[in-house]
This record gives sequence, structure tokens and C-alpha cells, in this order.
Amino acid sequence: MQQQNGRWAPGRGAGPNRRVAPDGPVREPLRPARWLRGAVLSCAGIGLSPLAVAAELKGEGPLAGASMQLTTNFDLRFHQVPDRLPGFEDSQVLNYTEQVLRNNLLISKPGLVVGVQLDEAAFLRNEYYFDDVLTTERPLYEEGMLSPFDHALVRLEKVYVAKRWGDSELTLGDAYASFGRGIALNLIKNTGIDIDTSIRGGRAEARVGNVDITAVTGLTNPQDVSMFNPNRGITKDQGHMVTGAEVAVFGLGPATLSGHGVVYRFARTEDIDSNDLQRYSEGLDAVAAGATLNLAGIGGIDAFVEGDVFDYRAEEMTGEGEGGRLPGYAGYFSAAAYPGKATLLIEGKHTRNTEVMNAFSGAEGWEIVAAPTLEYEMVITEDASSTVNSNDVSAGRVRLDYAVAPRKFIPYVSFAAFRDREVGGEHFNTVPETIGHGIVGWQLFKGRWVFQVNSGYRHDQRDDPTMGADRMAHLDAELNIPLGESNALEFTLNGRRFWWGVNPLQQSDFLEMNNAVAYHLGQKWAFLVYQDFTNNPIITTQGNLSFIDPSTYGQERDSLYGAFEVLVHPRPSSTLRLFYGAYKAGIRCAGGQCRTLPGFEGARVTWQATF
Repeated sequence: MQQQNGRWAPGRGAGPNRRVAPDGPVREPLRPARWLRGAVLSCAGIGLSPLAVAAELKGEGPLAGASMQLTTNFDLRFHQVPDRLPGFEDSQVLNYTEQVLRNNLLISKPGLVVGVQLDEAAFLRNEYYFDDVLTTERPLYEEGMLSPFDHALVRLEKVYVAKRWGDSELTLGDAYASFGRGIALNLIKNTGIDIDTSIRGGRAEARVGNVDITAVTGLTNPQDVSMFNPNRGITKDQGHMVTGAEVAVFGLGPATLSGHGVVYRFARTEDIDSNDLQRYSEGLDAVAAGATLNLAGIGGIDAFVEGDVFDYRAEEMTGEGEGGRLPGYAGYFSAAAYPGKATLLIEGKHTRNTEVMNAFSGAEGWEIVAAPTLEYEMVITEDASSTVNSNDVSAGRVRLDYAVAPRKFIPYVSFAAFRDREVGGEHFNTVPETIGHGIVGWQLFKGRWVFQVNSGYRHDQRDDPTMGADRMAHLDAELNIPLGESNALEFTLNGRRFWWGVNPLQQSDFLEMNNAVAYHLGQKWAFLVYQDFTNNPIITTQGNLSFIDPSTYGQERDSLYGAFEVLVHPRPSSTLRLFYGAYKAGIRCAGGQCRTLPGFEGARVTWQATF
């Protein structure tokens, strides 16, 4: 017996949980036995966390007397997928559950530190029968990744040992390095956008008199498991060889002078099955060198200057430069003065062909170098991100803060100008453009009252007047209202209106907002309501709240997102978050790196604790 019109029916084969579309294939949800292993991993992750406690190691070995600390992050996310299988539009078979566990173990004693980061990710309810064929909807990891489970992966992400002797320190394993302002090398943690790329090898630091020496060598080790963003199709790492050193000389009067150099050898796609250590025996792809000068208190002014040059040798990086090579160079300076109640900051930069350095790592979702952007990163859009990653840009920024009432009321004004000469690539414009971006704002504090505002306007004028200009107006604000001695109400507002110039592929103007209201009940509880809105057609996610849009003559829109979250601190070192709802996709930038982050719809439970 088979009933039509999408109802449950006994269909082909045994069992009441098969579903039949009219004259269509059969789909059956996977029975619990199929995803039991993933559930066991998830429960084990929760169960093991509270067993860990801070302790002092006993015995007589090298770690005797050391303290041990474990930080656990657990995230369980139920994804509601709006897509439907053809013929089963009223069934949410594509929904799935994702579980992530991160444990950071730190063992330390005077002069010695040992660190280990172990990550695990798993999918639950990620399979179904389609026409009697077991189908995996989305792979957690690609071929080449070793795991005994089909839908779970455990990775030893970071491990290091650091030993200190007086003014010297040696780290073996995973370490980080950034020289100057990160123009020639910038491998650091960037947890704001879920990026953590270390150098797995060795790092040495030493001070000899008034000279500091830092040397690092190893293979890049990007983080595989994402803690906050969806995990899907995790691929095998390809280690890029990085070797560099920096020498800084202090005590030159008010000056500190340093020089640095880095060599690179990048892995290619065809090297996926080769030993990454062979990068050391291959020819170099790029060489970067630079110097910095730091001046403190010269006429009441603190100043910093950096210059870097790049020599590209790989065919994929040389382009059509003179002699078959495309050189790169960059300069950056900043100066800060403190006249009276004011603070004046001036910055400038010029970069040419520096983004070529990210030709290999950028495709993997992270960057190996990052020059200062001079941008207001909270409002970077698809258009502005092209200037962040431009291969030919000059920029300057001036910001003036004035403490009308120190630590109570501090207004400021900022203006940045950019000359972006690159076209093509990520740029929508086909001619160079000159950009002006002005911002005004203030910080107001009165007891526990806090009111902060930033408002600005950005104008990207194309050289060809017929191409028009991209324009953006934006506002973000935060208001904290105390309620009694320990409670508070907090509002955060963020909105931007964007108007496109004339592009070969014309996009639509758009409005975006993301706002929140939080009620803080003492130090332990917080209740939050989120609201997102976007009518940007480039954003592929759909809102979970429908509404009637009067501007489109009553058409129903799915551009509105809503969510609710409860946050509780069972103790000062632990946090539990319960979230349900949706938020939109979009570009997020932090520390000069930009990343397109996917949206989310569903429920999630997050637990973080330090023992």
C-alpha cells in the first residue's frame, strides 16, 4: 500500500519510516544505529570535561611540580537547512547536527611550558536512504584525512614545548611569528574570524646586551577544525615552508632599530601526497626583507616607520614584471602626539604587489602576510574588501580624540583617504578610484552608564565620471543602562546603507542591520535577543522571519533574521550558552584579514570552562 501526495507510507522494502514521492525515489531517515557512534563521541566530549581539574604534577621527572590547566570548549549545533529534496518539499531531511570539541592543555612551571590542543568534530543525522541507496549529504572531511569514523574527525591541532634559560627561549612544535607590522610575516592567532595558523617547527629568542634576536623555521599548520563556523569538507593540510629572523637593537637614544628577512617555499596542489619536509630542498618562491624604526618621545611624538621589499621567483607569482619578475614593496608609518587633552594619530601606507604573497595561502582561507588596512573594519563590505586586498594602494588616516572630561566624555573625528589603482580581480570597478571615509563618534561614561557611537560616510569615486561612485553611510552604537546594583540593560545597534556605482555586472543597492538587546541579571545570567536584516542579493542565506515589505507592494520577504540566547556563568571560569534562531552570512574582517562567513539557522549549545 502506497499513499500519494507526500505522505508516509510503507513503500519499497520493510519499515514504516520510508517515504514515497509520486512516481519518485524512496528516501528513508537513517536509523539510530547509524549515527550512534557520533552521539557517543558527543556525549563523551561533554562527560570528560568536568573530570578535569587544576592539579600539580607529582613525581621526580622534568614536569614534577608543574601546574596543569585544561580549557574545554564544546559546541553542539543543530542546523536547519532551508533546502528540500525534489519531491519531498515538506520534509526536512537535510537538517543535521554538528558537534565540536576543543581541549587546550597547558602544563607550566618556571622556565618550562608544554601546550597541547586537541580538536574533534562530528556530524550526526548526516545520512539518508535515497532510492534504497545510503547517501551522505555532506562530507565532514575529504580523502587523505585519516579517521576511523565516517562522520567524525579527531585532530592534534597544536603541540609545543617552550624552554627558557635567562634571556633566551626555545620553542619546539607550534609557534607564531610576526615581524614589524606584519607586512613581511604575520602568522598569529586571529580567533575573531576563526583563523589560527601556526608554524610547526622551531622558534628561538635571545637577548644579547641591547640586541634581541628572533629566528623561526617550520611548516605552516592551519587550524583544521572550526570552533564557531560550520565544518565541512576538511582537507589535508599542505605545509608551506617559512624561515625568517628579526634582529632588534634597543638603547639607541630614543630609537629602536630592527631588520628582518623571511624566505618562503609554497606547496602546490600536486604536492598533496608528498612529504612537506621536501619544501626545504626545493627552490625558493619568495624572499621578503624589511626594516623598522621606532622613535619614542621625540618632541612629545611617538613615531614608527617600516619598509619592506619582496622578490618573487615562482612562475605563479612573477606575473609580467621586468625581467620576468614582479617585485613588491611596502611602506608604513604612524605618529602619535598628545597635545593637552587631545590625542592625534596620523598613519600612512603604500603597498605595491604585496598581496601576491597570499596567492597560495589565500586560497586556503588565510593569509601569510597582512599590511595595516587603515580601514574601519566593522563596516567592510564586498566592495571595501577589495581595497583591503588591493595590490596597488596608497592610504592615509588622521584621527583626533579630545578628552572633554577624561574617562567620562571623549569625542573623536577620523578621516581616511585611499588611492586604489588596481582593477579586476576582486574589484567590481574597471577603473582606479579615490576613496574618502569620514567618521565621528564619542565615548560617554557615567558610573555604569556607557554610551558609545560611531557614524560615518564612505565615498569611492571612480576616475571615469560615467562609472559613478560607490557610497556607504553607517552607524553603530552601544548603550548600557544599569538597573539597580548588579543588573543592566544593553542595546547594540549596527546598520549601513550602500549605493553601488556603475558596474559591468550591476548589483543592487542594499541595506543591512544587526541589532541586539541584552538583559544582564547579576553576574551569572544574561538574556539576549538578536535581529539581523539584509536585502543584499549577494548574500545567499535566507532569513527565518518572513515579513510583508511595503516597498515591494506587499511582497513577502525572507530578509529578516531573529535569534534568542541565554548565557549563564555557573562559576567565574565557565560559560554555558543556549542559542536558537538565525543570523546572516557576510564578510568579517579582523587584523587586516577578511573572511566570508556563512550564516546559520538552528539551535546550538556552547560550553566553555577552564579547570
